[in-house]
Amino acid sequence: MVRDKKRVLISILGSLLVWVFLASSLWAAEADVVDLINLLKNKNIVTQQEAYDLLKEATTNSQKERTEIKEDILKSAAKGGFLPPALKGFKLGTTIFAEWNEQDKDNGVSTNQFVLNRAYLTLTKDVNDWLGANVTTDIFTSKDANDKGNGWEVRLKNAYANIKLLETTTLAGLIPTPSDAYDSAIWPYRVQGKHLLDETGVQSSADFGISNQGTFGGYMDDEYLKFAAKPFAGKWGGYVVGIFNGAGYSNSEANNNKVVSGVVYLRPLPTVPVLEGFQLAYTGTYGKANTKFATGNTNDYPDWEMNIAQASLQHKMFTIMGQYYWGKGTHTSSEQNKREGYLAEAFVRIPGLEKLRLFGKYYDYDPNTDISGNKYETYVGGLSYDLSKEFMLFTAYENRNYEVQTASSVDYNQYQVGFQLKF
Repeated sequence: MVRDKKRVLISILGSLLVWVFLASSLWAAEADVVDLINLLKNKNIVTQQEAYDLLKEATTNSQKERTEIKEDILKSAAKGGFLPPALKGFKLGTTIFAEWNEQDKDNGVSTNQFVLNRAYLTLTKDVNDWLGANVTTDIFTSKDANDKGNGWEVRLKNAYANIKLLETTTLAGLIPTPSDAYDSAIWPYRVQGKHLLDETGVQSSADFGISNQGTFGGYMDDEYLKFAAKPFAGKWGGYVVGIFNGAGYSNSEANNNKVVSGVVYLRPLPTVPVLEGFQLAYTGTYGKANTKFATGNTNDYPDWEMNIAQASLQHKMFTIMGQYYWGKGTHTSSEQNKREGYLAEAFVRIPGLEKLRLFGKYYDYDPNTDISGNKYETYVGGLSYDLSKEFMLFTAYENRNYEVQTASSVDYNQYQVGFQLKF
């Protein structure tokens, strides 16, 4: 009899709790239930023990409902459930490179300064399953002498449509160049210094055009993608090929020529432990420079050819990459001199302290292989620590040596302490 009475009371209280929850907040409903239980106890309808049991069960149910409501709210918020339809699918991100550096130059002016090398603000939107958009702004200091007093200025770095059809990705607009995108996917220390082609002025990191990207055999498994970038993690390899203005994102198009640029990479051992991250790649660019010849046929534009043979090995504990570059001209050169360069770079995580990494880089570059005395070498060594997936601290030492020093080509030693914030 007592058990039946308790069941009836629980049913009444449960119905009351649901009704009150629908009529007001959950917290107000809980207070009403407590008042009702106390009233039933004072009227001797339930015993002290029954009242205690009812209060305990009501509290447990209330806490459970609060947890479920909180989880539902968080899920809805993550999906943009509380946003107007026009704002759903938008994501905001940033990439910030900031550092203190000191550069000691031979026979030149040394510097000691805090600098901001990159400040991306990226807005993306998934319009539907196959269409998206990306707009990225960056900061820069104007090269125009009349504008140098303006400080930092803002310009577009990327602005493109992202189209996913037939298991490929097409970018159209102001987009990353294949060479820079590939290097960035493998080498995580762009914060310390530019990639080889960007540093030497051979090719810009972004340009106006259209590209298509795909993989051979789909992507590597999730375990591999924990330490490797998915866009260039094709199981057997992949490609990116595009047509560009060639002038780069910071210059206006000056001719009618369009440049073809792309990268093809192969992964010969995708199922072999340790060697699954081994890739062989070729990167090429063919077209005309964006500046007319300085001498000779000054109404014509120089040829621009860029070739890179590359090998890399990515592992959860280390990464190694080597490049050999050869070609002629650059995207803005007023000549078509033959050029050559080499690069080797690597990092290793410290066992037992994987967030700590040692890294190093070496490259040399010859802007004209037909003459001597203009080649230079650069050495970099550093240490980084991942405070989180989004925030990395680093310190580095860089040394550059020229075969022959000139007023604009001076040996230097550089010291850096900085951070990368990216999300």
